[in-house]
Amino acid sequence: MMMKNCMDIDECERNPLLCRGGKCLNTEGSFQCDCPLGHELSSSREECVDINECSLSDNLCRNGKCVNVIGMYQCSCNPGYQATPDKQGCIDIDECMIMNGGCDTHCSNSEGSYECSCSDGYALMPDMRSCADIDECDSNPDICDGGQCINIPGEYRCLCYDGFMASVDMKICIDVNECDLNSNICMFGECENTKGSFICHCQLGYSVKKGTTGCTDVDECEIGAHNCDMHGLCFNFPGSFRCSCKEGWIGNGIKCIDLDECSNGTHQCSINAQCVNAPGSYHCTCAEGFTGDGFICSDIDECAENINLCDNGQCLNIPGGYRCECEMGFTSTSNSRTCQGN
Repeated sequence: MMMKNCMDIDECERNPLLCRGGKCLNTEGSFQCDCPLGHELSSSREECVDINECSLSDNLCRNGKCVNVIGMYQCSCNPGYQATPDKQGCIDIDECMIMNGGCDTHCSNSEGSYECSCSDGYALMPDMRSCADIDECDSNPDICDGGQCINIPGEYRCLCYDGFMASVDMKICIDVNECDLNSNICMFGECENTKGSFICHCQLGYSVKKGTTGCTDVDECEIGAHNCDMHGLCFNFPGSFRCSCKEGWIGNGIKCIDLDECSNGTHQCSINAQCVNAPGSYHCTCAEGFTGDGFICSDIDECAENINLCDNGQCLNIPGGYRCECEMGFTSTSNSRTCQGN
């Protein structure tokens, strides 16, 4: 019997197109394809075809888009992300690390983005990067109630009016309670605190005068706020007044009646004068035969003044008059002022 020898056929050598896209490995009686990473055998098992990793999984390239390439895949990253060194993942770009993200002041990184912000007292502009000072005085006119608002970069200060004091941070004006601050501020009255000031409710006989603080005595006599008689005198004293009658009048000052000096003997007239009462006073008139102002009355020497008195007789002066001493053969009349023949 004749024996035949069988030799293995090297399919890889015979057909160079076998295992296209991979490496052909001859085996005893056959061959096999060794496919590179990212490839798989075709259904005919005679070639290596690319695996589309992007279609196999939806979880590839988070924050980006999966792009298939021969033997692998790469990620096309969304804005705000950058590819990993192997280009198979997307990581956040920290924009704040690059020139502060273009922000004027504060830059805050976030996943896939970033945000600019400003310090207190500044506002972010429409460009979303630059900051501008907020004028608190303009945006809130009542911010310094009780004072004047002064804008300064990033904040403001209150310059408080009289009656207010600034807070420690000078951001508000606080009303000063003058009543508590000075218990004597409304002497002769009761103090009531008001916003920025105070009011004195004065006792009777006192009032608040312009340009003064507290309660001042009212001069009832000066302003005519009294009930003294028209023939009386008004005397002011703290918180009130009193009345007394003028000289020549008697009463309590609120009602005064005429004092009759002639009747009560308080007049100063001469004993040779007549007292005549008058409202609030009196006057003196010297009696006939006397001359003077009524307070001092001197006798008139009629004989000296008229040498023709007492014809046919001698004139003799007497207090308040005269009499005639008649010559022999003449007799004086009943009033002793003339001489007549027997």
